[in-house]
Amino acid sequence: MSTKGEHIGNLDKKELSESKQEDQPLVQLKSIYHIYRGRAEHASVVALKGLSLKLETGDFIAVVGPSGSGKSTLLNVIGGLMRPTAGSVFFENIDITKTPEEELTLFRRQQVGYVFQEGNLLPKLSAFDNVNQSMALNGISYNYRKKRTLELLDLMGVGHRKNQLASRLSGGERQRVAIARAMANSPKLIIADEPTGNVDFKTSVRLLELFKQLNRETGMTFLIATHSTHVAGYADRSFELRDGLLLGQHGISVDLSQLDTTRMVIMDSDNRITLPHNVINQMDYLSALWDIKVLENSKILLTPLEALTSEVAEDSADTKECQVCGASNPLSGKFCIDCGAKF
Repeated sequence: MSTKGEHIGNLDKKELSESKQEDQPLVQLKSIYHIYRGRAEHASVVALKGLSLKLETGDFIAVVGPSGSGKSTLLNVIGGLMRPTAGSVFFENIDITKTPEEELTLFRRQQVGYVFQEGNLLPKLSAFDNVNQSMALNGISYNYRKKRTLELLDLMGVGHRKNQLASRLSGGERQRVAIARAMANSPKLIIADEPTGNVDFKTSVRLLELFKQLNRETGMTFLIATHSTHVAGYADRSFELRDGLLLGQHGISVDLSQLDTTRMVIMDSDNRITLPHNVINQMDYLSALWDIKVLENSKILLTPLEALTSEVAEDSADTKECQVCGASNPLSGKFCIDCGAKF
């Protein structure tokens, strides 16, 4: 594969720094909101809730979250397929949320490559024509398009299937052709939405290794949405989404169930609070009562009220008796630590 790797670099590598100012991110989102307006009796849905994040040139990033967390909406906003309801998306310091539609179409063709879960190939066109057509829209000469298409299909390991209709390719083959199509115009950003969702595990591993190799050897930035922690494990960084909120940004090789040091605690519109796993694991039962203190720098200290009973016994002057069960309680408590009765 090293031969192919060298070929990738010669074929696609661009001088990405020419138009890139020092320390300027490739993509920057500032306070992005997106609302899907409901019709008639259907309520509106807030899919993204004030997201701010950055993508650097050469990043390999996974957007991780369950179905309905806002992953696809985020990718569509970043890729210029959808304008956010509020906020700004900067691509190399240009606000694409304010770009006229005609210029935005050119931006999508030239700067962004898309790989979708279904592949989204034109079923009645061959693998060759699916890749070739994406360059034709940019006015590239046929001779160059033919050469590049054949090289990309060979690179993806499907050159021998170039004349086969897309509808007759296997799931893995369709995704490889879709990746070739996404790379055809040498974009700076590749966006992949659940690219391994419709293939078996072995094929998904091969695709992910291919993504990683392309990222490393071409300098293209990769942004992949997934619900799988296995897929996220291939990324250099992960953005964790839940209900349209960015819960945390995490580094490479991190177990997403143990992200307690970087995950934010958020209260949603239903007044529910998300807590890190290690906090929940320390709770003997979810109905436990806690003493809450606000410390400096807006930090919150949660202490199980059961842990205060020894202090209560030592200093009875600082206690009050529950009128229901007679237990001694801290003066600051609002509920009895024994029976839960409200004072």
